[in-house]
Amino acid sequence: MEGEGEGGLKYWLTRGALIGLIVLGIGGRILMRIIAHMEHRPLFVFTVAGTLSVVLAGTVAGLFAGLIYYLTRRFIKQPLLRTALFTTSCELIVWRGVHGLLPVPQLMFMTLALIYLAIIDTIGRRMHS
Repeated sequence: MEGEGEGGLKYWLTRGALIGLIVLGIGGRILMRIIAHMEHRPLFVFTVAGTLSVVLAGTVAGLFAGLIYYLTRRFIKQPLLRTALFTTSCELIVWRGVHGLLPVPQLMFMTLALIYLAIIDTIGRRMHS
């Protein structure tokens, strides 16, 4: 069945969400602290609800990226083209979310997303070897 096993829909949704939780969620929250420090904002502004919101958003973003990867993997067999389409489409979505930030924080979040995308793509490429 298509949604079952390694390479199926459930696999990529799960991988996308779990890696999204770690890289985009927790990593995004850490990155927000770094940016706040760079902008000389108070260092001890921290709420559990705010942190959970960021971690949940990273998990959901990872889930959607997992879906995008699954679809590109299913319909595009050429690895380089698949990577280019996956990365470009996801980075455009990320840019839409961060385009209102100052340039340096914008670049930092785009880079964090790129790290996440590289991890997902690396997992997909290793499954083919």
